[in-house]
Amino acid sequence: MILIQDGYMIDPKSGKEGNFDILIDGDKIVKISEKIEPKGKVTRINAEGLLVAPGLVDVHVHFRDPGFTAKEDINTGAAAAAKGGVTTVVLMANTKPTVDSEETLKYILDKGAKTGIHVTTCANVTMGMQGKQLTDMKKLAAAGAVGFTDVCPCWMRNWCDGPWKSPQSWICPSVSMKKTRNISRTTV
Repeated sequence: MILIQDGYMIDPKSGKEGNFDILIDGDKIVKISEKIEPKGKVTRINAEGLLVAPGLVDVHVHFRDPGFTAKEDINTGAAAAAKGGVTTVVLMANTKPTVDSEETLKYILDKGAKTGIHVTTCANVTMGMQGKQLTDMKKLAAAGAVGFTDVCPCWMRNWCDGPWKSPQSWICPSVSMKKTRNISRTTV
């Protein structure tokens, strides 16, 4: 058993907030009280001055894996997230290759499953983030994509330089939003 003592607890589910002791048996919280004096062998953690809360969720991370692992990869990103109390992340899909196929999606999810935190990922709205052909969003959602994005796609990079020169060549965002509405996923 583990006893976390005197941590400042925030529990959004119960609405409890304040200094509490928390007794854990295996993977279950068995008691929360102002003071707990357990019987038997217990590992004590002094959490005085520390925050005790459910794991945080970061819904916009760039782990750069596959393709740009000199900057970050799934393992180093997940380790940094865990160190900061983040237990769930949603990766953006601007990788190389982009997350427009089940194969790349599977690579990310399989590697993420070995990190100790919940690694989820968005897939791309368009093939190669080119803005021309929609991905098979229904298939990618079934394979585990939690949302869809073309984060900083190449076809939008000149947005700040003036109006788009050939709007017929890109897919209107409303088209992808209509498509994801039918598969219960978010488009960002």
